[in-house]
Amino acid sequence: MPYTTLDHTGLKTPESLLDVPGPDMHPVLIARHMLLLATYLQHLHPDLHKDIKGLSESPQAIMKRLTDLAIRLVTTNDELLGSIEGLECVMIESVYQVNIGNLRRSWVAGQRAMSIAQLMGLNRSDTQAQYKVLDPENDYHPRLMWFRIVFLDRYLCLLLGLSQGSLDRTMASEAVLANDTPTGRLERIHCVIASRILERNESAPSSHGLALTRALDTELQSAARSLPSKWWLTPSLDTTCNDPQALFWNTRRIFAQVLHYNLLNQLHLPYMLHTSSANRGNPQYSRITCANASREVLSRFITLRGFNGIAYSCRTVDFLALMAAMTLLLAHLDSHSHSQSEAENLLAHQYHSDRAMIERVQENMEEVNRINSDTLSAQSADLLRRLLTLDVETVDGCPRRAGRVSVREGGPESARPYQDDDAAVSVHIPYFGIIKIASEGVSKELPRPQATHVAPNQPVQPQRVDSSRILSTGASHEEPQIPATGLAERNGMLDVEELRPVSADYGCVEAPLHNGSFDPLLQQEEYPGLAARGEDWAFQGVDMAFFESLMRSAGSED
Repeated sequence: MPYTTLDHTGLKTPESLLDVPGPDMHPVLIARHMLLLATYLQHLHPDLHKDIKGLSESPQAIMKRLTDLAIRLVTTNDELLGSIEGLECVMIESVYQVNIGNLRRSWVAGQRAMSIAQLMGLNRSDTQAQYKVLDPENDYHPRLMWFRIVFLDRYLCLLLGLSQGSLDRTMASEAVLANDTPTGRLERIHCVIASRILERNESAPSSHGLALTRALDTELQSAARSLPSKWWLTPSLDTTCNDPQALFWNTRRIFAQVLHYNLLNQLHLPYMLHTSSANRGNPQYSRITCANASREVLSRFITLRGFNGIAYSCRTVDFLALMAAMTLLLAHLDSHSHSQSEAENLLAHQYHSDRAMIERVQENMEEVNRINSDTLSAQSADLLRRLLTLDVETVDGCPRRAGRVSVREGGPESARPYQDDDAAVSVHIPYFGIIKIASEGVSKELPRPQATHVAPNQPVQPQRVDSSRILSTGASHEEPQIPATGLAERNGMLDVEELRPVSADYGCVEAPLHNGSFDPLLQQEEYPGLAARGEDWAFQGVDMAFFESLMRSAGSED
């Protein structure tokens, strides 16, 4: 429903949303009701589950059974998807999958919805859309549905590093913007800017990409100025908890703000760690922009999760908060390592408050996991805890660095010794490689593509590779392959190190292989699949896309 209509009519009452269809209703309408009910159950606080009497099974079991049945019988049945309600069912499925952390399954459902919408002509503003209506009592807005499909597609593509499904940008035409609310206009502008960022990311790094980055930065500034300054304050959710209308609009406002700052991060992340050159932009500007944007994302995450601790509610904010926390930590490490003294470090005065904010985010994630037994929150909190061991604080002018830490599970740290003595955190990114984060920079390590025996404490010899000779940024998101070369930036050079597989007890082991890759984090389990569930692949490849974006322009001098 358009925001302009919601402004005048308000939200529907819960009673009207839960009208149960009769047994003689069309199966698509029954499936729509089942999917809507499942999304409502997603927002039910776990503490209330035991207070609900008369259920034969838990709300989580009901939620899963409703969606599994609707997806199996309706949303994946082409014969039932010729109506506008059928398209709506696929869209609801996509949103449901996002909420439970299945970003890849959500993207797959979104691609299905986009194809159906194109067959109906919803993407063509110059032609009459053709679709069947099963429920004439409901009002449908085909162009708005198309916009929402494209919006979610681009949002997920930025998170997962995938290609956008449509290049349509008519949703932000002057005529359309003139008839929307201020928040609606901002969302439409965000949709177009996201498309252009994705287009930039698809092309090879070049001076044209840098010019586009500067232009999009200006457009985001212009979009921010289109709203009153007070609109950008973080709204208080506690004061509106008894007013569903106000709570809805304040939550939408927080989401729009978070997406705005996430776009700034996505825009500048590839340039944040680079040394200054004519074709690589101003890394200091990108670093400061990313740091500021990340703070804004994290502060809103704290507000949102402090009010709403339901894991399946506002799920994507958890992914964005994790990315923002990693970005902010890396910005501080890079700023510290490239400063001759603390007086030259422009982020020095914000270091302690930023660390405190990230620690609060980590605590919130741990609390969400405690309440919901949530895999994503647990692994995100653990990752942040380990990254926080890298400390750039100085004592009497000398850097005080934390001890070496590995994000990989199990075993002593000495199982993978490094040749240098600097503090480092090695983050294993499933199906991508090992990201080594140290005060000097970020590097990527590559697994050996064959089974091997390794003795404990056997040192790993790094290879020094000229960054100008590297052409590929890493593995495809769609195949469990480890590339022959990877990217890592360290003082103008790439540091590529081989990863030797180790077992749980770090003794000698012959590692099983799957398509030439080795995944110690999953303890030699097979690749979970392109559309794996969140419990099988908590980060869903968001971490992989993050580091690919961070290092995508390394070595380019075009």
